[in-house]
Amino acid sequence: MNELIIMHDRQAVTTSLKVAESFGKNHRDVLAAIRDLMSSAENYAVLKKYFIYGSYTASNGKTNPMYYMNRDGFTLLAVGFTGKRALQFKIQYIQAFNSMETQIRTGYAIPGSYAEALKLAASQAEQ
Repeated sequence: MNELIIMHDRQAVTTSLKVAESFGKNHRDVLAAIRDLMSSAENYAVLKKYFIYGSYTASNGKTNPMYYMNRDGFTLLAVGFTGKRALQFKIQYIQAFNSMETQIRTGYAIPGSYAEALKLAASQAEQ
């Protein structure tokens, strides 16, 4: 489950793509649910901290929309999902977020790029 939680801007997040895949939903439906949450003008200032717009390149080369979301964003989105499968994934996501946040607090960080991983490996080899 930890592969569903990634580091983005030094924060543990997941994406709308990963949520859609994990919950067995169409990505367009997950995007619609996020946009519906974001459409509340009175809560927009808070919600924009939970959901960060992004994009990805599909296998056909087309750039498509997606969202990054922190734990609060995921929780807010997922409470609207129902069913046995939804409950199972909610529990797994919560555990994965907790694990990643523990790693962040203890100073253990996963390199964000291949170049960072090489630098870390070289640094440790020198020691």
